[in-house]
Amino acid sequence: MSEVGESMIKGALEALEFAQGKDNGSVAHVPNDIDVSAIRASMKMTQIQFAQQFGLSKRTLQDWEQGRRSPTGASKVLLTVLSKEPEAVKRALQA
Repeated sequence: MSEVGESMIKGALEALEFAQGKDNGSVAHVPNDIDVSAIRASMKMTQIQFAQQFGLSKRTLQDWEQGRRSPTGASKVLLTVLSKEPEAVKRALQA
């Protein structure tokens, strides 16, 4: 197995342990400030496309991008992952 494959499997197992509530020493690093507009722009998507693709309301997305509100909780995690691994999120959410 390749080094990349081994790394992916190790990461998946750690994520599973974390999801099951096991303390494996992992700490999530979610930034305080997330530039939602930049994430969407990097994916070359309209607000409507982005909202539909990732299960958000267009209004919420607009509020985030215009600074009226800030993403919190799971939304921050989703946006953080989207900023780093958008294709993985798209694959995970395919119907």
